[in-house]
Amino acid sequence: MMQVQRYPFLLLSLVAHAALLGVLYMGAVRVQQDQQRIQRSREQPSVDAGKRLMERARLETRVRDMERIKSQLESGAAGKDDEVQFSAQPRTPEELLKQAMALSRKIDEIERDARAERLAKLLRIPKQKALEKLAQTRKPEAPAGAEPRKPVDAAAKIEQLEAKARETLARRGQQLEQQRDGMRVAAIESRSGSAARQGGPGRPPGSAPGPGSLGGLSISSVLGTIDAFIKSDRAGRGIEANIVAGNHDDVDRTIVRIPEIPAGARVKGAGRIIGPGGPYADRVYVNRWYLIGPFERKHGDAWHSPYPPEQAVVLDAAYRGKDGRLLKWEYVDSSNYPLVPPQTAEEAVYYGYTELMVDKEQDLTIWVGANDDAQLWLNDRLVWRGRHVAKASFYREVNDMGTPHGGDYNFSEGKRVVHLRQGRNKLFFKLSNGLGSLFFSLVLTK
Repeated sequence: MMQVQRYPFLLLSLVAHAALLGVLYMGAVRVQQDQQRIQRSREQPSVDAGKRLMERARLETRVRDMERIKSQLESGAAGKDDEVQFSAQPRTPEELLKQAMALSRKIDEIERDARAERLAKLLRIPKQKALEKLAQTRKPEAPAGAEPRKPVDAAAKIEQLEAKARETLARRGQQLEQQRDGMRVAAIESRSGSAARQGGPGRPPGSAPGPGSLGGLSISSVLGTIDAFIKSDRAGRGIEANIVAGNHDDVDRTIVRIPEIPAGARVKGAGRIIGPGGPYADRVYVNRWYLIGPFERKHGDAWHSPYPPEQAVVLDAAYRGKDGRLLKWEYVDSSNYPLVPPQTAEEAVYYGYTELMVDKEQDLTIWVGANDDAQLWLNDRLVWRGRHVAKASFYREVNDMGTPHGGDYNFSEGKRVVHLRQGRNKLFFKLSNGLGSLFFSLVLTK
């Protein structure tokens, strides 16, 4: 206390310097915050544009679903409309609404025709007469050239039309299920000598198909197609209903490796072309991807951090990611194995998209490895998922510089035999990283 009294100016100097440092620090923090706000305000138009593109992509998915519904109502099978669609740029809501309205009218016509057939059988009248009866009960439609009283919300209208189409498909499924269940009664009656009348096993060759078929397809197969579509989850990719191969459990506990080939005979390649123009190899490392991330991942959450890329891949879109950073899709042609995203982070989620070019329809084996959790879709169907649980030995091998797996394109933890279509095939993965390093490996073999 005596020292402070002897040197009062020293105490005042210390207080003044501390206050000055505090002001300078707060000023620096404020300047940094202002710079971040300015940067985010500059980036916001890109984020807003990304949201609009994503909305268009979601609307396009709805219209594509309507196309599939129309195909299933017409023939009972998805047909070509169920094939994977490739869209470089989503169309405008107005263009999509025009197509959705045309599809809705066609779906209404198909349903009206089916109702007329049922009514004609029930009343034992010609189908044309049944159509006329249905026309009398139908609400009058607005004139083709009539202008709407207020502007149409294209997104809301498309959603409404798609919901209506789904209801129509669900009704068709219920009707077919009743028809199929009715066949059991008919089959019993056929044993008493009425098989030909019921369209059962005694139906003469060349006669019309019985009620157990639809356009040459069995009702069971048609019901399976309809049921799979109705249960599909448009908003999320990672659902068990989409798994088409392998174990349905959350974890594949058996670590597998690509069978060894003598070093002199082994030929490795990298790329995404299978056939002429691609590498001549007995194992091909898929090294060219569009990547985006990191997004925030909640600790311990492997699958349930859905972000916009899971709803649609729009390569021109931008999003807010982990720590508020601006994220855009980056094209990566990696010469190193395995694939590592450019911006690595812990507790983060990444996505990758690419297209395999295949010269002919064929089956191939895919070998997948990841640190940590990964899911892989081929042509919009989930074909692989693996979690970090029970992968301690796999991680030790990955980090052991003495193992040959890295040099052999063989950081694999599981395999699937998948069917590739001729031409382009879509590949999409989700990689969820916890703590430490991360990578993704996809290798193809015959």
